[in-house]
Amino acid sequence: MKTQAIISKALIFFAGLLLVGGPIGSALAQTTGKITGRVIDAATGAPLPGVSVYIEGTTLGAATDVDGEYVIIGVRPGTYTVVASFVGYATERREGVQVGSGLTTRVDFALREEVIQGEEIVVVAPPITVRKDLTSSEARVTAETIDRLPVQEVSQVLTLQAGVTERGGLHIRGGRASEVVVMVDGVPVTDNFDGSTAVQLENEGIQELQVISGTFNAEYGNAMSGVINVVTKEGRSDRWAGSIKTYSGSYLVFGEGGEAYLRGVEVERYTRQGIQYRDVDPYGYLPINPTHYYNFEAALEGPIFTPRLTLFGLVRYFHNDGWLYGARMFNMDGTYGDSSLVPMNTYSKLSWQGNLRFQVTPNLFLNLIGLGSVTRSRPYDLYWRWNPDGRTRNYDLGYNLKLQLKHLLSSRTFYTVHLATFRRHAWSRRFDDPLDPRYNGLAILTPDSIEVAPGVWVPYVTGGGRFARGGMDMNHFERTSQAYFAKADLTSQVARNHLVKLGAEVRIDRLDFTAFSLIPATDAEGNVIQPFQPAIPPETSPQYQHYEDVSPITASAYVQDKIEFEDFVVNVGLRFDYFDARTPVPADPEDPNIYFPFKKIHIYRDLNGDGVITVDEEREDNRYTLEERETFWWKEPKPKFQLSPRLGISYPITEAGVLHFSYGHFLQIPTLNLLFAGYGYKIQNQSGQYGPYGNPDLDAQRTVMYEIGFRQGLGPFLFDVTAYYRDVRDWVSTSTPIETEIPGVVYVIYTNRDYASTRGVTATFSRRFEDGWGFDVSYTYQVAEGSNSNPDEEFFARLNNQQPTLTLLPLDWDQRHKVAAAFYLGGKNWGASMVSVWGSGFPYTPSFPEAAIAGPDVPPTFPRNARRMPSTWQVDLYAYRDFEIAGVRPRLFVQVYNLLDRRNPVAVFSDTGRPDVTLPQQQAASFDPGYFVRPEHYSEPRRLHVGLELRF
Repeated sequence: MKTQAIISKALIFFAGLLLVGGPIGSALAQTTGKITGRVIDAATGAPLPGVSVYIEGTTLGAATDVDGEYVIIGVRPGTYTVVASFVGYATERREGVQVGSGLTTRVDFALREEVIQGEEIVVVAPPITVRKDLTSSEARVTAETIDRLPVQEVSQVLTLQAGVTERGGLHIRGGRASEVVVMVDGVPVTDNFDGSTAVQLENEGIQELQVISGTFNAEYGNAMSGVINVVTKEGRSDRWAGSIKTYSGSYLVFGEGGEAYLRGVEVERYTRQGIQYRDVDPYGYLPINPTHYYNFEAALEGPIFTPRLTLFGLVRYFHNDGWLYGARMFNMDGTYGDSSLVPMNTYSKLSWQGNLRFQVTPNLFLNLIGLGSVTRSRPYDLYWRWNPDGRTRNYDLGYNLKLQLKHLLSSRTFYTVHLATFRRHAWSRRFDDPLDPRYNGLAILTPDSIEVAPGVWVPYVTGGGRFARGGMDMNHFERTSQAYFAKADLTSQVARNHLVKLGAEVRIDRLDFTAFSLIPATDAEGNVIQPFQPAIPPETSPQYQHYEDVSPITASAYVQDKIEFEDFVVNVGLRFDYFDARTPVPADPEDPNIYFPFKKIHIYRDLNGDGVITVDEEREDNRYTLEERETFWWKEPKPKFQLSPRLGISYPITEAGVLHFSYGHFLQIPTLNLLFAGYGYKIQNQSGQYGPYGNPDLDAQRTVMYEIGFRQGLGPFLFDVTAYYRDVRDWVSTSTPIETEIPGVVYVIYTNRDYASTRGVTATFSRRFEDGWGFDVSYTYQVAEGSNSNPDEEFFARLNNQQPTLTLLPLDWDQRHKVAAAFYLGGKNWGASMVSVWGSGFPYTPSFPEAAIAGPDVPPTFPRNARRMPSTWQVDLYAYRDFEIAGVRPRLFVQVYNLLDRRNPVAVFSDTGRPDVTLPQQQAASFDPGYFVRPEHYSEPRRLHVGLELRF
């Protein structure tokens, strides 16, 4: 009979899918959760109306109705004590009640009559293994779990999740890295310029991290593949507490030969079978230095004068000298260097987080929340290995400020208002002053010989397979992104089974962008000034990119309903999105360059109005000025909008087993760098193919996502298997060549023409941490295919005389298999954890030198991404021991990353598919020694750090 009941429920579930199989899908996820339940008389089982149920330490609570039911909404994620109190009955305290954002936690009470006055019963709430109201896939990581993991950064937590791959960014379920939106306390912190996160989040400041890899609620927009929802910590109101953590460490690499190939010495010693440095360890140069990288962070929380005003603050500084080195064989002026080894991917970060919470009234709360970070780095570039001082410097400052108002109108209704802004300022350059006299022409005007030492002149060698022997990076880049954001949400339990939420938001972005490469200064006659003097290209030059005060606007509104019954849960929602680039495009695509028009009708005024410029009209005094051309040169693109209905279903088929299904339509506005790249369309009048240029008239990218899964709990164990499919349309690519007025001069712009699809299965098996141990294991099988991996791919394929993509090919991040596992052990004062991630190889495109020799008309034997790199495997370890000393809890800990020091390949030579061997190595005489030894082809080597944390 039990089996028949299960089958019957399953048939009803699938019948429901057939009935609702329209353009819908969702998973309720927000910054607060809900507690609901029923209070009855323990002796009679009758419902008790009027019982006071409240969350201890908060102002949240409710009274039961005539059926003994109660609802408390707007609860922040965390672990609470829920109290039920009624006259004549013993008060019952339910400890350890776990609340997650967007989820319902049920807490029922059976009160017994009071025997002793003031009697109180304490019950520990059982942990929840299966959440029956989850209608799509997600992963939740609490502060306690993060504390147990061997992770330093949020990105390390994310890569452990099923359906997430990392290659040049985080990809969720096969989407591009820019398709993920990051929400912090209900407000996005994603930089619309390139889809990256505007600020650096720190693990110590996270209360709950939610990764929605399946369909997501109508509340979330401008994302196609996933949502990362972060709820940060608030200060406690009862007392002051805090922590101080510091650690330092070193890389532990014991191979040899690293210093030799960096300097290009001892060639004969390390030559095997005619290949230089064949058997050296690519990281054999790394020193053992206890301060190679170090970290300091401090957190403080507590009440300010009164429990109604609380503060949480966090600051962190982290520095790493890097693991990719060069050798100072030459200085920037071309003279001989001191041959010392120099780290080439140094990185430092200062980040901060604050949350000031003020309880204005028992039901009105104000939060002033701030996040910020500043990073400085020197990016690695193989070309500068022998002249490491010549590479550029990067700087990135971002901060996010928001004011959040939360008003509890009743135990069943509340609203929130968010006013937020974030700013990001990033630049890259060797020297701050573009006219700095230290700039020299060695990078762009290579001499025949140079004085490397007083009176010693040697030939200045350049070309393929050669390292820079002087000079510096001549590029200058700077941009500022500023966003202003307003959002309001209303949440109400309008009936026993309906939790309705609706809201609207408006966002305005402002962008300033400048990029150029220095050129030699010239005199009035156009001759290059000697000695070299740097100069900024003129604003009308294609070498100078600039735009400012670009201010696109985005608006949206949504409504969603979470319908909860005993036998099923439905999430349904509808979202409206609007976007206006508010930036014009050329009115005549055949003549896009306003600075140097191609058509005579755009150069000279048409005095007689016949539409033809005659010889007598081609006069200098009859030329349009730039300001006059502005009046007719541009046209405004149309605003874009779309409706996106979504729905998800969760159907319990056993006491701890749930089927879930979701199906939805999602969209994302292309990142703003694709709308405004090369803005101004400074196309030259010489034959060639130019671009790609931005297109403010781009449509939104769209995807349809399907998902079906089964979740089963057994005691502390949980098993979940989910199958999914994504169909992506209107991915940004480059257009077919656009012909101009001048024959042979064509250009391309970004346009919506690429397609992609992803299909896969994820399986997770976990045991919650109790009785001193626990684990999480996940497996992902995924096929991610598309016409192009990045928007520029089609353009550069055309430049190389390749055919356009006519079929779906593996995307660059198409990892077919991934297994991630985390194991935890621990007692009262100690703990240890190990994380292991294995992944099959990513694709690469093989090259064939013999085809290249035959000429460009010889097509490659295999299509793009036709081969696979080797698989990767990494193990990380974390162990700690806690102590108790005079009210302070010190923790000693050790962390080891890449414990086995595996050389995991992240890139390969295209002719062999290996990270260390390529056929041109046999032509050693035409390349600098060590040129084909590439540490950057491997992931970070083993590193260890030891630290101390003080908690009080």
